[in-house]
Amino acid sequence: MTTTTYKRSIHIDAPVETVFDHVEDPRNFYAALAALSPEDPPKLTDIDTKPEGVGSTYQWTFHLWSLLYIGGTMTREEYVPNERIVDHSSTGPVWTFTFEPDPDGTTLSLAMELSTKVPLLDKLEAAIFSKGDQDLDAILGSFKKAIEA
Repeated sequence: MTTTTYKRSIHIDAPVETVFDHVEDPRNFYAALAALSPEDPPKLTDIDTKPEGVGSTYQWTFHLWSLLYIGGTMTREEYVPNERIVDHSSTGPVWTFTFEPDPDGTTLSLAMELSTKVPLLDKLEAAIFSKGDQDLDAILGSFKKAIEA
Protein backbone atom coordinates (compact mmCIF):
# COMPACT_ATOMS: atom_id res chain seq x y z
CA MET A 1 0.00 0.00 0.00
CA THR A 2 1.23 3.49 -0.81
CA THR A 3 0.15 6.70 0.89
CA THR A 4 0.26 10.40 0.09
CA THR A 5 -0.20 12.75 3.05
CA TYR A 6 -0.59 16.51 3.17
CA LYS A 7 -0.55 18.36 6.50
CA ARG A 8 -0.89 22.04 7.33
CA SER A 9 -1.54 24.14 10.45
CA ILE A 10 -2.92 27.57 11.25
CA HIS A 11 -3.20 29.73 14.35
CA ILE A 12 -6.73 30.77 15.32
CA ASP A 13 -7.40 33.52 17.86
CA ALA A 14 -9.92 31.49 19.87
CA PRO A 15 -9.83 28.92 22.67
CA VAL A 16 -9.51 25.24 21.77
CA GLU A 17 -13.11 24.56 22.85
CA THR A 18 -14.45 27.18 20.43
CA VAL A 19 -12.36 25.89 17.54
CA PHE A 20 -13.30 22.26 18.26
CA ASP A 21 -17.02 23.07 18.51
CA HIS A 22 -16.89 24.73 15.09
CA VAL A 23 -14.81 22.07 13.33
CA GLU A 24 -16.73 19.07 14.69
CA ASP A 25 -19.84 20.08 12.72
CA PRO A 26 -19.52 18.54 9.24
CA ARG A 27 -21.51 21.43 7.77
CA ASN A 28 -18.66 23.76 8.70
CA PHE A 29 -16.07 21.46 7.10
CA TYR A 30 -18.03 21.45 3.85
CA ALA A 31 -18.51 25.22 4.05
CA ALA A 32 -14.70 25.46 4.27
CA LEU A 33 -14.35 23.04 1.33
CA ALA A 34 -16.61 25.34 -0.68
CA ALA A 35 -13.67 27.79 -0.80
CA LEU A 36 -12.04 25.36 -3.24
CA SER A 37 -14.97 25.45 -5.65
CA PRO A 38 -17.24 28.40 -4.81
CA GLU A 39 -19.11 28.21 -8.13
CA ASP A 40 -20.23 24.63 -7.44
CA PRO A 41 -19.53 23.71 -3.80
CA PRO A 42 -19.80 20.16 -2.46
CA LYS A 43 -23.15 19.17 -1.00
CA LEU A 44 -23.90 17.42 2.31
CA THR A 45 -26.92 15.27 3.06
CA ASP A 46 -28.07 12.67 5.58
CA ILE A 47 -26.06 13.90 8.55
CA ASP A 48 -26.30 11.38 11.39
CA THR A 49 -24.34 12.54 14.43
CA LYS A 50 -23.77 10.36 17.47
CA PRO A 51 -23.49 11.89 20.97
CA GLU A 52 -20.09 10.23 21.47
CA GLY A 53 -18.88 11.43 18.05
CA VAL A 54 -17.49 8.11 16.80
CA GLY A 55 -19.79 6.49 14.26
CA SER A 56 -21.31 9.75 13.02
CA THR A 57 -21.85 9.67 9.26
CA TYR A 58 -22.78 12.02 6.47
CA GLN A 59 -23.19 11.77 2.72
CA TRP A 60 -21.43 14.13 0.31
CA THR A 61 -21.50 14.83 -3.42
CA PHE A 62 -19.15 16.93 -5.50
CA HIS A 63 -19.41 18.05 -9.11
CA LEU A 64 -16.21 16.90 -10.83
CA TRP A 65 -14.95 19.06 -13.72
CA SER A 66 -18.52 19.93 -14.76
CA LEU A 67 -18.82 16.38 -16.10
CA LEU A 68 -20.18 14.14 -13.38
CA TYR A 69 -21.03 13.96 -9.73
CA ILE A 70 -19.01 11.81 -7.37
CA GLY A 71 -20.00 11.11 -3.81
CA GLY A 72 -19.49 9.01 -0.77
CA THR A 73 -19.99 8.59 2.93
CA MET A 74 -17.84 10.13 5.63
CA THR A 75 -17.56 8.22 8.88
CA ARG A 76 -16.15 9.68 12.07
CA GLU A 77 -13.56 7.13 13.23
CA GLU A 78 -11.96 9.05 16.11
CA TYR A 79 -13.36 11.74 18.37
CA VAL A 80 -11.38 13.06 21.33
CA PRO A 81 -13.01 16.29 22.52
CA ASN A 82 -10.79 19.36 22.12
CA GLU A 83 -7.91 17.20 20.79
CA ARG A 84 -8.62 15.16 17.66
CA ILE A 85 -11.22 14.29 15.01
CA VAL A 86 -10.68 11.70 12.25
CA ASP A 87 -13.18 11.37 9.39
CA HIS A 88 -12.75 8.65 6.75
CA SER A 89 -14.37 8.91 3.34
CA SER A 90 -15.72 5.79 1.63
CA THR A 91 -13.78 7.00 -1.42
CA GLY A 92 -10.47 6.72 0.43
CA PRO A 93 -9.21 9.98 1.95
CA VAL A 94 -8.79 10.26 5.71
CA TRP A 95 -9.10 13.75 7.20
CA THR A 96 -7.45 14.31 10.59
CA PHE A 97 -7.97 17.47 12.63
CA THR A 98 -5.82 18.13 15.69
CA PHE A 99 -6.30 20.96 18.19
CA GLU A 100 -3.53 22.33 20.38
CA PRO A 101 -3.71 25.28 22.75
CA ASP A 102 -1.05 27.90 22.15
CA PRO A 103 -0.27 31.13 24.05
CA ASP A 104 -2.75 33.23 22.03
CA GLY A 105 -5.45 30.72 21.08
CA THR A 106 -5.33 27.44 19.17
CA THR A 107 -3.18 25.76 16.56
CA LEU A 108 -5.51 23.83 14.26
CA SER A 109 -3.81 21.20 12.10
CA LEU A 110 -5.39 19.34 9.21
CA ALA A 111 -3.98 16.28 7.46
CA MET A 112 -5.40 14.58 4.39
CA GLU A 113 -4.12 11.07 3.77
CA LEU A 114 -4.82 9.08 0.62
CA SER A 115 -3.83 5.40 0.59
CA THR A 116 -4.11 2.95 -2.29
CA LYS A 117 -3.21 -0.70 -2.81
CA VAL A 118 -1.87 0.00 -6.29
CA PRO A 119 1.61 1.59 -6.11
CA LEU A 120 1.66 5.26 -7.09
CA LEU A 121 -2.12 5.39 -7.63
CA ASP A 122 -2.32 7.61 -4.54
CA LYS A 123 0.00 10.11 -6.24
CA LEU A 124 -2.11 10.08 -9.40
CA GLU A 125 -5.38 10.52 -7.48
CA ALA A 126 -3.88 13.33 -5.41
CA ALA A 127 -2.67 15.09 -8.57
CA ILE A 128 -6.07 14.79 -10.27
CA PHE A 129 -8.37 15.62 -7.35
CA SER A 130 -6.45 18.09 -5.20
CA LYS A 131 -3.81 20.77 -5.00
CA GLY A 132 -2.38 19.31 -1.78
CA ASP A 133 -1.04 21.86 0.67
CA GLN A 134 -2.70 24.71 -1.23
CA ASP A 135 -6.14 23.12 -0.67
CA LEU A 136 -5.45 22.55 3.03
CA ASP A 137 -4.31 26.17 3.43
CA ALA A 138 -7.58 27.35 1.84
CA ILE A 139 -9.69 25.08 4.09
CA LEU A 140 -7.84 26.19 7.24
CA GLY A 141 -8.09 29.83 6.16
CA SER A 142 -11.86 29.43 5.81
CA PHE A 143 -12.08 27.94 9.31
CA LYS A 144 -9.99 30.80 10.73
CA LYS A 145 -12.14 33.44 9.05
CA ALA A 146 -15.40 31.84 10.25
CA ILE A 147 -14.23 31.26 13.82
CA GLU A 148 -12.62 34.65 14.32
CA ALA A 149 -15.57 36.55 12.81
